[in-house]
Amino acid sequence: MRIRISKFLIKAGIFLQEIPVYFLRPKQLTKFGRESYSKASSVNFWAGKDFVNSGLLPGEKELFNKLPVKNGDLLILGLGGGREAIFLGKNGFNVTGVDFVDEMVEKAVENGKDAGIRIHGKVQDVSSLDFNLESFDVVWFSCSIYSSIPGRNKRIKVLSESGKILKHDGYVACFFYWNPQIRSGRFRWKLGKFLSKITFGNTKYEKGDILKDNYEFLHAFFDTEDLNSEFKSAGFEVVQYFFPENSHNACALLKKA
Repeated sequence: MRIRISKFLIKAGIFLQEIPVYFLRPKQLTKFGRESYSKASSVNFWAGKDFVNSGLLPGEKELFNKLPVKNGDLLILGLGGGREAIFLGKNGFNVTGVDFVDEMVEKAVENGKDAGIRIHGKVQDVSSLDFNLESFDVVWFSCSIYSSIPGRNKRIKVLSESGKILKHDGYVACFFYWNPQIRSGRFRWKLGKFLSKITFGNTKYEKGDILKDNYEFLHAFFDTEDLNSEFKSAGFEVVQYFFPENSHNACALLKKA
């Protein structure tokens, strides 16, 4: 009996941790993530020399090797401490990066200088980019940035807007959170949908919405058909998908349709 009660409490605890995903509104979910990344411990980690100098992750490296464009102007959405920016800057690109945390941008620019790379850092939210039309050869959605945007319609809008600042023959490297195990749990999904409505919270709630590690909102994709639909609605076609083994950090190489 004690074991059964313990298992119930564990499940109840997991469910309670998920409640912010239902209760918080889309803008508040974004703010929650910004506050998490703004903590000194977060900035020190993401901008720390060990992490910044670690280079690209396996999936990122695979996409980079297949990227048809090998030089030019590249925009990183989710600059962080400059890990990707420094690698890409050393490999032929003139890099501009945006992040919604001021301290991250400052650290990234400093790290770039230390590495001999000039990073044009700007404090902006990916949902309100301020650049001239057709400014970049590549737009690079860092890590799971695409999945951090709450709501399908808003993701499509952000991707569509990134297409406007992309040159006509440019490409988008779109990284997203991939977890096929999300297919299960139909009851939990329906319950979440119900709670989001009665609390007037995350009314754009979708199956796959999670609060990863109690740190940031992410939408976990589990079906390429959903991805294809979103990309097509934003005016893009998929050139190739990359699904690294033992990793949730998947990506797609996109080109304007």
